[in-house]
Amino acid sequence: MKISKTIFFGFFVTLISVSSVIAANNPPKPMAKTAAAAGPVKPPSVPIDQGLILLVMAALLFGTYTLYQYNLQRKASV
Repeated sequence: MKISKTIFFGFFVTLISVSSVIAANNPPKPMAKTAAAAGPVKPPSVPIDQGLILLVMAALLFGTYTLYQYNLQRKASV
């Protein structure tokens, strides 16, 4: 029974993948030379690590909370 489920799932995923590739839109036509000479629009200069310290602090707080909750559950089960 488990093998037939695996085969069905594999067939279904393959069918969905193939149908999405076939249904994809055609690529856009090339742009005129004047527009291509200007190049793509550059994004504004933003530092990559903006708010990184806040993210690390939130991760540490969440990790501490998770470990605390785990220890409470483990002590309660004993």
